[in-house]
Amino acid sequence: MSKQLTAEQIAQIEANRLQALERRKQKTAAPATDESADKTAKPKKVVKSKMSSGYYEYDFSKMNDTRAGFLEEDATAAGSPDKKRKVISIDDIPFNPDPNDATKCCECGSIDLDMVYLKIFKVMVCKPCVDKIPDKYSLLTKTEAKEASTAHKPITHTLSDYLLTDSELRDRELFPVWEKANPHKSTWNNMLLYMRQHLESFATKKWDGLENLDKEFERRIDEKRERKEKKYKQSVANLRRRTRVEEWEKNRRQRLNIDNAHEHVYEPIDDGCEQKCTICGMVIEVEMFEF
Repeated sequence: MSKQLTAEQIAQIEANRLQALERRKQKTAAPATDESADKTAKPKKVVKSKMSSGYYEYDFSKMNDTRAGFLEEDATAAGSPDKKRKVISIDDIPFNPDPNDATKCCECGSIDLDMVYLKIFKVMVCKPCVDKIPDKYSLLTKTEAKEASTAHKPITHTLSDYLLTDSELRDRELFPVWEKANPHKSTWNNMLLYMRQHLESFATKKWDGLENLDKEFERRIDEKRERKEKKYKQSVANLRRRTRVEEWEKNRRQRLNIDNAHEHVYEPIDDGCEQKCTICGMVIEVEMFEF
């Protein structure tokens, strides 16, 4: 015969159940409040040591051991932005598995396109054609773009210079640019690469043809050569003037038997405002003030 619970026992069981639910609710709510407090708290920056310029103090409690010989800082704990090299994404580039309908190279018709040129410069060309046709697809730095001669062109265009300004090169609507890390030093500014075809087409429109571009380039070269020759002639004239003065002074000292270094001894001339050196004959003017 089963024993039935009394009303007091049922009330005690219900009270215990409610207390257990309340304790579980408090335990689950405590970690959530801690996480929210951590998010609102300002992240601590890595402090640079005063003893050495190349030493930084790290909190190893927030470091993850990668098991590969180095420690990696936890980005969520440090709160610092994750600095990673920019990777060209090709997910948004359409791909057609059908060779007949696929995007092809504009030079040879190959479907193996260079994704850098397609993604950045919007040019459908393959890597072999980039190497074979440097007149159109070679990449130039910003310095070379400002003063780049078309060395691969025929003889009539070997003096062509694009003559572009900094404001024009900074316009991304005119010139798409491939930004890469500087190969000479990582702390320097990033290297900007422009495609030669874009630069040459814009320079042709700007100067109304390659012939006018050649004339403008030759005019600037002539002006630069003239300024250089004028500066050289001026320096030669100054040198000759100094040489004549030194030669005249040398002959004068030999004629008067004067030592190269001597102390002037002045005597007044006819009680006037002029005095003359008794050794070399140098004449100076003197003003007398009476008080």
